[in-house]
Parts: sequence; C-alpha cells; structure tokens
Amino acid sequence: MRNKCWTELVSVAVTLALVAVGGGCRKGGTAAESKYTGSWAQVPDILAQIGEPNIPSRDFDITKFEAVADGTTDCRPAIMAAIAACEEAGGGRVIVPAGTYLVNGPLYLVNDMELHLAEGARLKFGSKYDDYLPLVLTRWEGTQIYNYCPFIYAYRRKNVALTGTGTLDGQAKDAWSTWARKEDKGIETLRRWNDEGTPVVDRFLGDGYFLRPSMIGFLGCTNVLVEGVTIVDSPFWCLHPIYSKNVTIRNTRIDSHNPDNDGIVLDSCEYVRVHGVAIANHGACVSIKSGAGREGREMGWPSRNIYVHDCTFNAETAISIAGEIGGGVYNVFAESCLTGQGLRPALAIADERTREGEIAHVCYRNMFGLDVRDPNAPNQPPDVYAGPDVQLAEQGGTVTLGGSVVDDGKPSGKLTYAWSLIQGQADAVKLAAPAALKTQATFSQPGVFVLQFEANDGEATGRHFLIAKVGEQPEGMEGVARPVFPAGK
Repeated sequence: MRNKCWTELVSVAVTLALVAVGGGCRKGGTAAESKYTGSWAQVPDILAQIGEPNIPSRDFDITKFEAVADGTTDCRPAIMAAIAACEEAGGGRVIVPAGTYLVNGPLYLVNDMELHLAEGARLKFGSKYDDYLPLVLTRWEGTQIYNYCPFIYAYRRKNVALTGTGTLDGQAKDAWSTWARKEDKGIETLRRWNDEGTPVVDRFLGDGYFLRPSMIGFLGCTNVLVEGVTIVDSPFWCLHPIYSKNVTIRNTRIDSHNPDNDGIVLDSCEYVRVHGVAIANHGACVSIKSGAGREGREMGWPSRNIYVHDCTFNAETAISIAGEIGGGVYNVFAESCLTGQGLRPALAIADERTREGEIAHVCYRNMFGLDVRDPNAPNQPPDVYAGPDVQLAEQGGTVTLGGSVVDDGKPSGKLTYAWSLIQGQADAVKLAAPAALKTQATFSQPGVFVLQFEANDGEATGRHFLIAKVGEQPEGMEGVARPVFPAGK
C-alpha cells in the first residue's frame, strides 16, 4: 500500500493543475507547462549548464566477483573488486542484481562509474562503526572535519552515477541513530575549531565524538546523477553533495525517520536539478547550505543555481535555506511540488543568530498541499505511514516512532492521531505520547509487538502498522505479517 501511495502522489504532483500559494507568484500548471518569464527566465539557462555523467557502456556484475545475495555474507570486498575492475577498464556500470547483499563498510565510487541497483536489489550496510574507518574529509553541519565515512562516498570524482530501482538500506535505527543523544561533545569541538580557524588537517573527530556519517556523500564532484533508487534508514543526512557541480537527482525515494534525516542536503553546490523525488523523513526534505560561521564566510563558497520541481514532500519542511549558509545562497527556484498535511512551511528561510549568511534571489510558486485539490472531490481517509519496522537487540530499549500523514484537508483540515498496541503483551510497552504525531515506545519485555498508528480527519481514519521485534525471537517468527484493515474501518 505504501509503495502504491507514493507512486500516486508523485503522479499527482506532476499532472494536476496547481494553485499558487507564494506571494507574488503566478497561477500556473506544472513545470513543463510554465512560461519562464521575469526572474524565472534564468531556469532554462541553469538547465543548459547541468551536464549529466557520460558512462562507458561496460558492465561489471558484482556476482562475477563472488558477491553472494544471502544477506549475511559480507559483499563489500566483492563490490570493491568490481569497482576496481571498472576503474582499470576506464569506467562503466557496476551492477547489483536482484537480491539482498550485506555491505560491511563504505563503498568508494570512482571516475566514469555508475553503481546500478537492479529491480529487487538491496544493499544492507552493516552497523559496526569501525568498519567505516579510516576517517575521510567531509562537512558536518557546515564545518570541515575528518569523520566516519559516508556509506557511499565519492571524493573529487567526475561522471559518477547511482541508479536503478533497488534499495539502499542504512540499518541505522538501532545503531547509528543512538548517537544523536551523545553528539554534544563533537558539535562543541567542531564549532570551536571553526571559530578558532584550526587547520582542517588537524580536525579528526572519530571514536568518542559520536558524529554520525551521512548515508551518501559526494565531495568535490562534477557531473553527478542519482536516479531511481530508494534510500531508507539513514544514520544522518541521507544524500549530501558538498562542493559539487552539475548535480541531477530525479525519481528517487527517501524514506528515513531517524533523528536529523534531512533528505537532500545541497552544501555549497551549484547547477543542481531535483525533480520527481518523493521524500518522507525526519527533518527538511531539501536543505540548502553553504558552510557555517567563520569558515563558511571566509571560504565564500555559495550554493546557487538550483532548480527543484515536481516533487512530493512529507516531512517537517519541504525546502529549507537555514542554518549553515556562511557562503551565501543565490538563485533558487522551486515550483510544482506537493506537500503533506504534517508539513509546516513549504519554504523556510531562517537562520540562527550565530550562523549568519546572505540569501538572494529565491523564487517559488505552486508549492501546495493536498487540501487545494478539486474542492468537489469526496473526502478521503488520511494516507498514514507509521515508519519502518523496529528491531531491538535487548529489552528495556526505547525507540522514537515518527508517523507521517498526507491528507486532502477535508472536512476541516484538523487531524487527530493515536498510537496503540494491537498485538503483544500490553504491560510490556509504554508509549510516551500516544496522541502525538511522533512518540517514543519503551519495551520492557522481549517479544513481537504490532503497533498501530492512525490519523482521523473527523470523518475517516487512515491506519498503518509496524512490527517491533525485541530480543531474540523464537524460530518461525521471521514472517510475522501486518494485519490489514479496510480504510476508514
């Protein structure tokens, strides 16, 4: 049901006649129909400058390098061997066939390379922190540091692509996500280094600082394409291009609800097109940044010439230009995007007093919620998602549950929420805020629990279920299925 819903939402975002809600914006249709006049006349010029990767027509199947799709064998050595062969040959496609492959550690992309996940392919990244060493250069909330490596990492590469219809699974909810409560020391340290101008070569923040890596990081890359893949359960920011130029992100899904799971973070990037993406996450769907504090201002590396259109967003904020913008943000165009009921602003422009920067020439139109569709259409139950399934190694653990809702705004636009336990030992589960959109669940006993999240619009109710497995499970429990109820019942 969830996949079907996302498909429908993307289709709606592209095909419906839209209603402008931005000040000074003209009513119009989709991006394909829009007349680019006035400030919008820059958009065709921006698109003309965005070059996509040119990948040689050579294929390297990871199973030919002894990758095993059993979900338990570490396939990183085989995948890296395929990437090495690709590089030696002068580039090509590294293909991940259907199946589940465990990857214990990061994958390093090379020039003129496409990592292609076929339909039914799933890369599951391991959760041993030391596997993501040695530390690599990155940016963490606007400050350059050496930190744990992103799960997929490209450093100063040209012509790199991540494509296909498969899934990248960070498996972070029970491992990396727990670091969010321990990161204060690391944040304090990197901000002090930024203020004091500590040389970047001396900024190592690994063990003991608890700064989570991004899921996918492109640093200093040119001609980047991310297309079709699904990204779930990221440790931190999901897709993070830094100092990169000519970036295309299209028809990609991001569904990740761990702390600080901003979907796409464009960090000092220029000539970027984001379109046809569907994002449900914790944080901003698209976040635009350019460096924090003193370092960001002195580097003066802006994010600019960015075009976002025909997307589906369901999170706290659709597009955010906020926080680390010391290098400035210029020429951002956003239009024809569908936003969910639980989303607050479609466009947020804000900054913290201590992290100032310049923002200029931001245009948006046709950024709208589902409640502005056909006023004569009958009321539909809210489309509800309870988040990914949960697995805790030990009893006594607490997990954050983040529901998301897309609604048509009828009959009044007011929604009520409810979390409940519908299967499992009742006194073994404590819900901190059962009537909130997001809550925490604490499990005092091992077992298999089915939790329900529902949203009611005053007339109709939408429901979704997740399974929580706590502790070791008896044999035969792997295939526990969700109960299914008709919508509105």
